[in-house]
Amino acid sequence: MKDKQIETNLRLIALQLESWKKLHDLITYGLDKAKPIISVDQERQFTEARANLFQETEHVLRELNLLGELSGRAMNVLNRGSSLRAVRELSNDDARRLESDWNSVFTKLGVAQGQLKSRRKAFAEVTPFKAFKSRLLGRPAVA
Repeated sequence: MKDKQIETNLRLIALQLESWKKLHDLITYGLDKAKPIISVDQERQFTEARANLFQETEHVLRELNLLGELSGRAMNVLNRGSSLRAVRELSNDDARRLESDWNSVFTKLGVAQGQLKSRRKAFAEVTPFKAFKSRLLGRPAVA
């Protein structure tokens, strides 16, 4: 069997993780002062990645019941780096905080994705007969 809500949440979290990875790639580039100057195209990509995360993050975190836990850290990451050039100019302490907050959000989203995949696997092992029987007995169906 399949659970539509689990599948929807897995799609949401996969897209969210990809956006966070893209932002991380750009932040890493910006923090590396040995890299060449930041181009207009890179600034545009950074702005688009931030805009997507600003638009999607609250909704995704609310759907995954992680809003209270991750919203502050996610907003810290998104607000601290207003541009790629601003990221490049961060002090070492601010850069470490930015990376730490990013890692906290990314790690928790990854854990939530793993939990959803585990629930999807357990739900897939429920047969229609087990589901019917559990409804009759008033207990949740387990594999």
